[in-house]
Amino acid sequence: MNFTTRHPLSCFLIVVLCFTFAKAQSQPNILLIIADDLGVDPLRGYHDREMMAITPTLDSLRANGITFENTFGTPKCTPSRATIMSGLHGIKTGVQGTPGNLDLQYTSLFKAVEDNTNNAYADAAIGKWHISQPVSNDHPLDHGADYYMGFMGSGPEDYYEWTKTEDGGNSTETTYVTTQFTDASLDWIDNQTKPWLLYLAHAAPHTPYHVPPAGTYSIENTTGNARKYIAMIESMDYSINRLLQSMEPEVLANTVIIFIGDNGTPGPQLQDYPEGHGKSTLYQGGIRVPMIISGAGVTRKGERESALVNATDLYATIIEIAGAELPGGVNNSLSFKHLLSDDQGSERDFNYVDFVTNDLEGWASRDDQYKLITYDDGREEFYDLLQDSLEFNDLLLTTLDAEQVAIKDKLSQESIIRRDGWSCTDQIQNGDESGIDCGGSNCAPCTSSTSTIDKTTGITVYPNPATAYIEVNSANSRIKRIDIYTESGKLILSKTPENPLQTNINVQG
Repeated sequence: MNFTTRHPLSCFLIVVLCFTFAKAQSQPNILLIIADDLGVDPLRGYHDREMMAITPTLDSLRANGITFENTFGTPKCTPSRATIMSGLHGIKTGVQGTPGNLDLQYTSLFKAVEDNTNNAYADAAIGKWHISQPVSNDHPLDHGADYYMGFMGSGPEDYYEWTKTEDGGNSTETTYVTTQFTDASLDWIDNQTKPWLLYLAHAAPHTPYHVPPAGTYSIENTTGNARKYIAMIESMDYSINRLLQSMEPEVLANTVIIFIGDNGTPGPQLQDYPEGHGKSTLYQGGIRVPMIISGAGVTRKGERESALVNATDLYATIIEIAGAELPGGVNNSLSFKHLLSDDQGSERDFNYVDFVTNDLEGWASRDDQYKLITYDDGREEFYDLLQDSLEFNDLLLTTLDAEQVAIKDKLSQESIIRRDGWSCTDQIQNGDESGIDCGGSNCAPCTSSTSTIDKTTGITVYPNPATAYIEVNSANSRIKRIDIYTESGKLILSKTPENPLQTNINVQG
């Protein structure tokens, strides 16, 4: 048996070889729900104001799952949807604003799941698409969805009379949009016989602001747009509950539920944040979005997660939830699947987003405390998010200390690297890297050491001089399980190979 290791790691490795192996658990269903134009400010669990949406369904998901506190979307709907569907920043696909087209050269989330699971999943897109320009009704299907029903543009003409696209054709639909998307989702789920991925992109609470059907919201006096906006959020929450409660219990129990907003709240409905800091801007009110994950495999209940997460990260995370394993992630997408439980895994040191509007290109990057906004006309803004989370005080209007200068320079350099190529500090093996953040034309070489062990039963290696990459080559033995522990004895990774006769097994630890 040959062990090839790259990078030093304080852990020890146990390899168990035998002639039987455990049966893999069934793959979970994945329900990805996207709300349109919903930032964190109208939602309980993020802000606390008098006029908040009453959302018992989202509250329940939060109580039984994880509330992510630091998720970056992009400032508008099209680039956010393109990043989720491709796992790439807008600078990589050219979809940095609205309108935009996610070209078929990019491997969609649907195709990536199919490719990485040997077509184990059925998949569908229901709802708003808005990443096809010029519009092609077959664009969702061309990107790998087995089924599509929804609308192709930015929003419905009217929530009670809108153009529905299905099977490549258009028709006029008079059922309230949110209700229709829920009905279609239920019908599609009921007809599935294998694991499924459903991309459910609601129109709500995007304009036009219309009062939802009676009984689906609780806010009183819906005469103004601000209160209609809240009512539409509540009605969406009602429909999400109807969807979940209508699923067969065993199906629901095996479903991961991901809820995310695509961008920040529109300016007229923005709360707390300064005027001009909402949708279509790179301020927190434009790019910080709610994300809640609950359901199958989510063992952390009622917890809050402060790790830096990007909307791009849903791509790699969903691929891994479906059963594949990635070297940290793929493209600009870092998997955070480990955060759904208490497993060990990598987290972002930096978060990045870019955006183009009115021919002005801008980008923002942050670490766990500071955030830098840069525009292509040379303007910059710099904020301390721990002291000033709503971004009232631009630090560049003051004198920076030496530490702040160094951090600002680091954020600037990291943004340039991610825009022009592939970062060597993003925890992902991308570009031409030969390991995670090592090798290739840009990163430092991957260090390696090799040891050979001649044993055919249980094997313990301690200490094992590797940190991120362990390659196990076994030509003549069946491998049942590989366990990696820290020096203190904590299990940080347990892997059961799909094929016990597999001769090359790569384990990320």
